[in-house]
Amino acid sequence: MLCCLAGVFTTLGLEVYGTLVFGLIVGVIFLLCDDFMATLLPFLLTVMIAIHCYDSYNTFMKYKLIAIPLIACLLLHFILYWKPIKIRGSQFGAMMFVSAAITIGGIGFISTQEYFAPTSIYHMLGLGFGMVFLYELFYANIEIKKEYSLINMLTKIMVIAGVFGSFMVMAYYIININKVLDLKGLLYLQWRNNLSTILMICMPFPFLLANRKSYATILGFVYFFAILLTGSRGGLVFGAIELMMCIVMYILYDKRRRIAYLFICACILFALLVFSRQFIEFFGYTINRLFTAVSEFLIGESSEVRAIHCARGINDFLTHPIFGTGLGYMGNRDVHPSKEFSLCWYHCEPIQIAASFGTVGIVAFLYQFIRRNMLLWRKVTLFNITIFISYAGLELMSLVNPGIFCPFPYLMLITLFLVIVEKCDTGEYQERVSFRQKRKMRREKNNIDSKKVKIG
Repeated sequence: MLCCLAGVFTTLGLEVYGTLVFGLIVGVIFLLCDDFMATLLPFLLTVMIAIHCYDSYNTFMKYKLIAIPLIACLLLHFILYWKPIKIRGSQFGAMMFVSAAITIGGIGFISTQEYFAPTSIYHMLGLGFGMVFLYELFYANIEIKKEYSLINMLTKIMVIAGVFGSFMVMAYYIININKVLDLKGLLYLQWRNNLSTILMICMPFPFLLANRKSYATILGFVYFFAILLTGSRGGLVFGAIELMMCIVMYILYDKRRRIAYLFICACILFALLVFSRQFIEFFGYTINRLFTAVSEFLIGESSEVRAIHCARGINDFLTHPIFGTGLGYMGNRDVHPSKEFSLCWYHCEPIQIAASFGTVGIVAFLYQFIRRNMLLWRKVTLFNITIFISYAGLELMSLVNPGIFCPFPYLMLITLFLVIVEKCDTGEYQERVSFRQKRKMRREKNNIDSKKVKIG
């Protein structure tokens, strides 16, 4: 029902009103229900509707009074369903370290006006201590329930979100089918990178769902096809890498569907060979943009905004190697003027960390990255592998976009995933999977069988 309503707003071009309506829906659900998971799908739908509204800060500010009932719903929720927040979770220390690095980033260099600008404060809190608070809030409120499996619930929500994201792209093409036929190629979608990022976060979950419903496997390929239709270069390259990660991981660990994965891959490869010319012609715009950017970068004469930002970022780090230039530094707006209530991004996570937070930030974020992966690989299950691939997809996309440096929804989703992994590792039964362990067990079984034969 919610997806149908969201589809109406997106297909009729009523994205601003759709965002406001779904924001209110999230608030009402939050008020009526003590389960955070109940708000996740409408929140994701709100985000996907909102990504159509590019550079719309001033537009939404006209409706700022709607924030009053939303804030009231939040306050009433915590009054009615309050659960004490304690310092818990394996990620707390690393997140505090990162928060400190973000807060002191640019100290001694960045201007007071830039440091305390509303945009800067929002991102510093959203990426730093505010996200630590949200992590502990999730930890206190998300619980293993008898009514449903937390793993199955998250999987279902992310699969539905991916289906809706794919629908958004395909519906746009159907509505503009005459343009497609005239161009014989891709349509321009301003929201291509954001939607591709969301689809990449969702992509591994159909493979996990396939453990119970085999047909779900095909949805992962549908998500990637939708990414291709967006025209996102990052989605084309990193989405393909993530899809291959899904295929390889599940071929290794999901023995029951191994033949199905291989068969699907063989069919897709055969189709690409047969229709290679048509494929290159239709997606040629994205492919040409990709190869042009790469070739210009290699010869050192790139006019690509991202390449210039990377060069500026390296220079900013070398000039301010300890604390960086700070998250709110706007000195590179001559390369690309950032929109209202947006930072001057370097569009590359490693460069962003080094330039904005210096050596302190590099150490802090590296430690956090290690702690996250230690959690995800501490107990090797299909669910944890799925979360790892989803996280890896976001990290890959963050190499060419702000990505994980956007507090909502991207960093918030990863924070939520990590909390759910911690809860489910101890609270829900999950079969451990290990390729090495399976080979070891198979050898042991063969040895036992051979001994039985000899005894016989």
